[in-house]
Amino acid sequence: MAHPAYSERSQSSDTSGLRVPPQAPEMERALLGALLSDGAAFLRIGHLVEQSSFYKPNHRTLFQCMNELDARREPIDLITVADELRRAGKLEEIGGVPFLSELAAEVPTSANIEHYAGVVHEKALLRNVISLSAEAVGSASDPTARADEVFEKVQRELVELIGRRRGRNAMTSLDAVKSTIEHIEYMKSRDTHVHGVSSGFDRLDDFTTGFNPGELIIIAARPSMGKTALAMNIATGAAQHSDARVAIFSLEMDVRQLVLRMLAGEAHISLQRLRTGRMSREEYGRMSQHAGRLADLHLYFDDQPGLEIGTLRARARQLWLEHKINLIVIDYLQLITPPKMVDNQQQWIAFVSASLKNLAKELKIPIIVLSQLSRATESRGGERKPLLSDLRDSGAIEQDADIVMFVYRPEYYKDLFKGKKDPQYEIGSQSYPIEGLAEIIVAKNRNGPTGSLPLAFIKEYTMFAPLESNRPTMSQADQSTDYGDNSLPPMDDNPF
Repeated sequence: MAHPAYSERSQSSDTSGLRVPPQAPEMERALLGALLSDGAAFLRIGHLVEQSSFYKPNHRTLFQCMNELDARREPIDLITVADELRRAGKLEEIGGVPFLSELAAEVPTSANIEHYAGVVHEKALLRNVISLSAEAVGSASDPTARADEVFEKVQRELVELIGRRRGRNAMTSLDAVKSTIEHIEYMKSRDTHVHGVSSGFDRLDDFTTGFNPGELIIIAARPSMGKTALAMNIATGAAQHSDARVAIFSLEMDVRQLVLRMLAGEAHISLQRLRTGRMSREEYGRMSQHAGRLADLHLYFDDQPGLEIGTLRARARQLWLEHKINLIVIDYLQLITPPKMVDNQQQWIAFVSASLKNLAKELKIPIIVLSQLSRATESRGGERKPLLSDLRDSGAIEQDADIVMFVYRPEYYKDLFKGKKDPQYEIGSQSYPIEGLAEIIVAKNRNGPTGSLPLAFIKEYTMFAPLESNRPTMSQADQSTDYGDNSLPPMDDNPF
């Protein structure tokens, strides 16, 4: 039987006091009377209520009796319930046969049973909120309490309560198949194959169908390959193409550095020129225009360095609660401060990896995490392309991840092409010039194909782009240090 949306906390002593706890005794009676009149209706409300849903003690006892009959696949009616209570020695405790007859007579039909159950369910949830608040006060009042631990515990239980309020319950096979078929029909009716959060890159979305709820996505590379640039391109692409609300945790760069990179890519202006402010009037106008567009996106930045995994989870939950976040990007995994209970690097990475996967499932959103690769790629012969075994510090990353992507730029290893005129590099069955070429290797994809796709990397703009004829190229201004008569001096003006 599916679990309802609350726990035994509903009946704890924490709800006692001067104020009467939320309750709906008449709706409880109506629900029980409807079940006595039509025991088959138990299937329609079993996922919403349980014994602790009821505020009145005799109502709890009566419902538990019905629940036990249902578990044994026995009929639920006035006679069977009375007999079950009699054998348990609880018939007189709940008011005897007259009480049961009265309930059955009050509600002779189960037509509105879902409504009755919904009200009982809501009142139980409100009692849970009161109890959770009381527990939080007790925990915070403990002289040995740590604020971060109490805060995370309260957040976790609150998110769980919210999730249950939204109906995160076990499904029957009938409901599961019906939901899946409806999803297939919905996707068939759409013009796009992307049913998750779009990356902004069509060919990458072909592999992933977008980043989907509960997925942990790892983007890994050696230093200077552009993994942060790719992650920021995906973040802005998701916000633009899927109207996603994206939380970005940057443990390495401050928010200004990230926004400069984003502006460089969006406005197609050299990052160096943006940093110095030495832009032409046309470039400054273009930068201002794209700054406004970027400001309108639902992006939320947290650049606090050295976050401990518990604090990071708490902040992620807070953003999810406040802003309805549906994608998280973390740069990067190895900079998350380890918890105190781990003894070595591998245990730490395994703990953090599992924690982030659980967070993705808890919030039902995709989480993209950047990761360093070990130096094994540098010592390996051949093209030095990354492998899953190169994931730094722990195989647990590969185990927990739903998708693992590597960023590989062949021109970084120019010694491999020494002496070759117009060197080419093959991705799939097609060859490309190595200059500005990036290979995105989808090495693991739990729910789809693996393989490689080409992208262009424009270093000056710190951006990736589709490898097409109309991809951005360096402007004449970017290629020159002569700013000409139309140049502007370094500026402090705020374009927002």
